This record gives sequence, structure tokens and C-alpha cells, in this order.
Amino acid sequence: MSQYDLNLIIQKIKERTPFELKDNERSRPRTLRVIISKLFYSLDYENEPQATREKVTQLLLYHGQFGREEIDGIFQSSAKKTTAYSREFLKQHPEIARAEALKSKEFPDEEEGEGEKVKEIKYIFPHYA
Repeated sequence: MSQYDLNLIIQKIKERTPFELKDNERSRPRTLRVIISKLFYSLDYENEPQATREKVTQLLLYHGQFGREEIDGIFQSSAKKTTAYSREFLKQHPEIARAEALKSKEFPDEEEGEGEKVKEIKYIFPHYA
């Protein structure tokens, strides 16, 4: 079993045992990226990307091996802006939800004429086996 197995990651977080790092400067961020990816994709990331980010951040801060700046840096490097809105985003922006509903029902081929659309930030991580 790899140290990156989701069950082992969760066990290490619960027990607050350190993740193994190789003795080079790229090992720490790479290990953190793999851990975040595994945790992120195990949660409701499609419907709640920001809440999922916060859950993952809280788990890792509880564990204690990585700091908020490191964690935030990994999320920021994986952030992508999109108009493929999540439920979480639409709940926070009811005006966009109404506009999307109208566009899809009444005028499905209508082009957006109001200029720049509001974009949501989502996170795209590599999938690790």
C-alpha cells in the first residue's frame, strides 16, 4: 500500500503521524499536492468546491505537518476560472442562477450580450492512482 492511499492518508491525519518526505526541496510540495488531490476528489468537490477546499485545509491544519500558506499555494496553483457553475456558487449568487435558468429554458441559443460573465473558481488536480 502506498503512502498516498486515501485510507492511509486519513489514518495519518487522525493519528497526526507525519507523511514521509524525501530529502529534496520538491518532495514536500509534491507530497502535499498528492494528499490534497486525494482528499479533494474524495469529497463533494463538484458541487461544493470552496467548501471542499476549506474541509481539506482544516484536515491538514489539524494534522499539523503543513502550514496554511503551503496549502493555499497548492490550491492557488490549481485554480481555474469557469462558467460551469457549481450548486454552491449558484446558491451564493441567486441572480446568476436565475439568469442561467432563463437562458437555458427560454433562449438556449441566445448569446450573452452583457459583456464579461462572472466566473467561479474551481480546482483541477491531477488524479493519482
